[in-house]
Amino acid sequence: MAPRLPDEASKGFANASAYDAHRPSYPPEAVDALLAKLQVKGISDARIVDLGAGTGKFSQLLAARDEKYEIVAVEPHGEMRRELEAKGLSGVEVVNGDANHMAVESQSADAVVAAQVG
Repeated sequence: MAPRLPDEASKGFANASAYDAHRPSYPPEAVDALLAKLQVKGISDARIVDLGAGTGKFSQLLAARDEKYEIVAVEPHGEMRRELEAKGLSGVEVVNGDANHMAVESQSADAVVAAQVG
């Protein structure tokens, strides 16, 4: 079953390119601290699910790391997902879904992140 977004979210994020252009990224120190807490910092090829990935601000940081993570970016909003897909990030699989409906096998990830959701 595909996720259904509230109308406010559908309309509010319709201009995904503007969102992506103006949305700040995350400080490297915060990313390092989070990955260390999740026990995937320095772990090559760890599989990380980026839940509510949006336009991929966090996925982009993960994809650029030396660990060469395998990233599953889960995003229910079509425009946000297309903006992320257009980036062509190495190691990132972009999928339609949300926390209740995603094409990710149970216990198949080393970590799940939800960066600035809600």
